Amino acid sequence: MTAPAAAREAVMAWTNNDDVRWEPGEISLSPGRTFYWLATLVATVVVIFAIADFFISWAQGAPIVRIVALVAAATVWLIGRACRALLP
Repeated sequence: MTAPAAAREAVMAWTNNDDVRWEPGEISLSPGRTFYWLATLVATVVVIFAIADFFISWAQGAPIVRIVALVAAATVWLIGRACRALLP
């Protein structure tokens, strides 16, 4: 086996993923996935506002990281992950 063929075989073995949750091209929007993406969107907006607040307070001379906002965003995202795993 030549070197390029061996490299191609190694890449093919690495990219062969038998643990896919859905087939390529299948687009089924279940309630779990819908809640997951909505929760991800809400968590992203919360994180963006927390980062913006940090930079605004930094410009005013007292940089404060809003840990409660980041924990809330993580909690919302984890609830979305749980919905994706539990709902069909």
